[in-house]
Amino acid sequence: MPPSEPLASVLRVTTVSLREVFHGRRGFFLAAMLAAEFGGAMQGLAYATVLPVVARELDGFGLFGATLASGPIASVLMLSVTSAVLARVRPVQVLAIATVGYVVGALMTALASAMIWVLAGTVVRGVAGGLIAGFGVGVIGALFDERERPRVFGLYAMIWLVPSLVGPLLNAGITEWVGWRWALAWPAVLVVSARIAMGRYVDLVPWDRSRELAHPGPGLLTALGLAAGAAGSAAPAPWGPVLLGGGILASAVGTVVFLERTLAHRPLLRLFAPFTLVCAAFFGLYEVLSVIMLEGLGRTLVWSSAAVTGSLFAWALVGLKPRPHARPDVVVVGSVLILAGLAVITSAVLALEGTAAPVSVVAGGTIAGVGMGLAYPVLSSSLFDVPDSPRASTIGAASAFAETAGMAWAALVAGGIFRRAPRRRGGAARAGCSARAARARRGGGRGALCAPQGPRFSRSGSRGPRRPGLRARRGRRDAPRAP
Repeated sequence: MPPSEPLASVLRVTTVSLREVFHGRRGFFLAAMLAAEFGGAMQGLAYATVLPVVARELDGFGLFGATLASGPIASVLMLSVTSAVLARVRPVQVLAIATVGYVVGALMTALASAMIWVLAGTVVRGVAGGLIAGFGVGVIGALFDERERPRVFGLYAMIWLVPSLVGPLLNAGITEWVGWRWALAWPAVLVVSARIAMGRYVDLVPWDRSRELAHPGPGLLTALGLAAGAAGSAAPAPWGPVLLGGGILASAVGTVVFLERTLAHRPLLRLFAPFTLVCAAFFGLYEVLSVIMLEGLGRTLVWSSAAVTGSLFAWALVGLKPRPHARPDVVVVGSVLILAGLAVITSAVLALEGTAAPVSVVAGGTIAGVGMGLAYPVLSSSLFDVPDSPRASTIGAASAFAETAGMAWAALVAGGIFRRAPRRRGGAARAGCSARAARARRGGGRGALCAPQGPRFSRSGSRGPRRPGLRARRGRRDAPRAP
């Protein structure tokens, strides 16, 4: 018996094949974007893996925390004006500017003769990453309809799986074989090649010039709040907690005000609220998972890798086939699972002993990953489905801002709590971290506790979650011992 018309409509909406999203010139453009995302993932993982080696060789541990925090802060600043840039500059020019900025930043880092140049290169890459992130999300909203977008956003999660599994080991091996400069430089070849391929099809992106207003004030407040919180996370009392609390409050206020001024659309803002909170909860957890396992529980890198990989694998696997019209609502179910994963991890840190504690952290990360796989593709796609909402480029830039700022804010909160909470005896030592290296890792904002990890997504190879595990291993070997 054939399905009723409403049921048939639902089935048509929820079954989008890979062949459909990769069809024609639009499909080639999507493939090039995913290839750039893959290259950006490898770049970020290389950065995470070898930065302690760079700091040791350049005698730059004093700038270690600032370097980790500078990329996300620069991205937030750029994203606060990205929608205005996208409204005035043609897509092909945006792609060229972002690519040139990325290359300049990568070269500054790879050729650095002092740590200050690594910091400067990170800032340049962060600015370029903010521009391409807003551009990429807007492109997805403009080129794919409400049926296809959840599938496309799910593909971005899947792209990160292979780099997160093999990237740290590969880049560590390159560092040992030919040095850290090559480990930082080689992924740029992947990114630039993919961006060139994107340039062949970028004319598909609809564009018309407009005079959209920029809102740098709230973005600056958010960035300054993140910077102040990062500084306060590492500073001693009494000013450390004051800076941390003030930074957390200022960055939260700046994010809310920016979204209200940029979107000026009440129904759309009601969707952005759960989107920002979901990103903050999951990506903030992802940022500190490794440090919870290594320093909080005093476990080995094997346990840390299991926790990080479990959460990412669950997210990628579940998100590959989104279910936007499933019942019960996948956004509600996913949000509940993320909170449940956070509760399991918190209970493991506070109440459990022995092997049960790390096993529970791995389980909690996996549960949260399942929730993210359910909620994230559907939430990301729904932002473009509201009637009478702003143009796709504006929504794309706003969602990238919300994702980056929310992730940084949550990592700052978790990092501040972890920084001052009593830890189990032997945690940092058994993680292989010297006291000086551990203090340096706690000196930044987003990514200060774990290596800088991006939204999970750069939408074309700029930022996204990065696996921090091997950085602790490099720190054990290369960081100077504390007196």
